[in-house]
Amino acid sequence: MWKWIYSHLDEHIETYLATVALVVFASLVIFQVVMRYIFNSPPSWSEEIARYALVWFVYLSGSYAIKYQRHVKFNVIVDLIGRKLPFVQRLIRLFIFVLWLAFLIYMFTLAIEMVRRQLITGQLSPGSQIPMYLVYVGLPLGLSLMSFRVLQHTVHSFIDIVRHPFSPIPQSEPEAD
Repeated sequence: MWKWIYSHLDEHIETYLATVALVVFASLVIFQVVMRYIFNSPPSWSEEIARYALVWFVYLSGSYAIKYQRHVKFNVIVDLIGRKLPFVQRLIRLFIFVLWLAFLIYMFTLAIEMVRRQLITGQLSPGSQIPMYLVYVGLPLGLSLMSFRVLQHTVHSFIDIVRHPFSPIPQSEPEAD
């Protein structure tokens, strides 16, 4: 049971969270347009919350991009090295994942500090009067999901080095979509 729950969440957590944020964003934008152009009375809070939902969507989608390795990357040099020295290519990949993980953890600590400061100050958003820490919580949540995905890739990369240190590595395929 626990294994099924973990695998299901591992497969879909970003999709669920990002979908909720995107639906909230789209619904509020449509609501804002209808209120502005049909009723001539746009509420001040809807645009603001839509903006916050879009920010949350971006942070959560970053984790999705990492999971499927759809993030921006430059493979030309690594692919050239991989043809002649696959072990070196594997080490470079592992090194990049470790550096990336360290960066995400550092950013996570800064994001937590930012949320903590928002809790202390008690700042409210100007239009909707919601606590600003609720807006800022999206950043550490997104960074923790991204860190988890990079950690998964780091472990897989390490296992690949241990199991197949000198096997040829197929060249990276260009993204079609």
